[in-house]
Amino acid sequence: MSSLSKKLMTKIGFERFIPQIDISDKKSWFWRHGVELPEIFVPLWQLLVDKTLLEEVSLKGLHDFLGFNGRIFLSLVMPDELLDNLRFKDYFRLVKNLGPDATMIPDNYTYVDDPLFLSWSQTVRLVSLANDFLKLDIPLIGLIKGANHLQIDWAIRKQVEMGYVSFAMPARELFEDNLLGDLLPSALMSLKWFSKRTRTDFELLLYGIGRRLKYREIGSYSNLSWFLEAKQGHYFKGGKLYNFKDPEIRFEECTCEACRGMMPQELIDLMLSDKELGLKTLALHNLLDMNRALTRGR
Repeated sequence: MSSLSKKLMTKIGFERFIPQIDISDKKSWFWRHGVELPEIFVPLWQLLVDKTLLEEVSLKGLHDFLGFNGRIFLSLVMPDELLDNLRFKDYFRLVKNLGPDATMIPDNYTYVDDPLFLSWSQTVRLVSLANDFLKLDIPLIGLIKGANHLQIDWAIRKQVEMGYVSFAMPARELFEDNLLGDLLPSALMSLKWFSKRTRTDFELLLYGIGRRLKYREIGSYSNLSWFLEAKQGHYFKGGKLYNFKDPEIRFEECTCEACRGMMPQELIDLMLSDKELGLKTLALHNLLDMNRALTRGR
């Protein structure tokens, strides 16, 4: 690897909870329904699989296309099959056309059961692209990736040397595979050590997790769970997930901005009479509940 560059960066200043949206589904555009939150994540992969949508958004830019006045962060976490099709010049063109307020560095694929040479080659690629991204005149979000503790520590150290101070850790697959409990403490320990060594205040966002974890060092969360779970008929209360027919919560009134005193039973009735309005109400309820749960105590 060639010598690394360095760039003076400041923290993004993440909110405690940053909703991810589905740019192809306007039902997830919560601000159109009267709910105001200051930041969103937009996944690039949703545009890459819909060329017509990508062209339209590229012509207008994310802010104008979405009609969103807050900060828009571009997520480069994407399915493996899309990663090998993009080079750094493709990323540069996309970022320039879309005009987000900040962007992640490019994702990679690393798996704990891959041969070490493969996971190390992907980790080196991640660091190389993080170095290339320093040429962008836009706030940057580093990524915490790696198939083991050593790779995670090395990737963080190299990005810290480049000047990165804001990091995201893609965590959904790790959580589903019961690997997050092993790798997340390693990442937190590395960030803490580098913070003491460099006297720098880093920030970490956990990406793709729909509930608050026990680690105080996690500053922020981002996910689409609030919307995806609503589409499955699931209801959030206190940050916990319920089937909204569950007798434990079915007849409890909710005073959130979306429900305005309705009970889950009334949401069921609403969905039967007006499915679209019922889904919208349930999704907004989940969004507001998750925001409360993840910002509590901040």
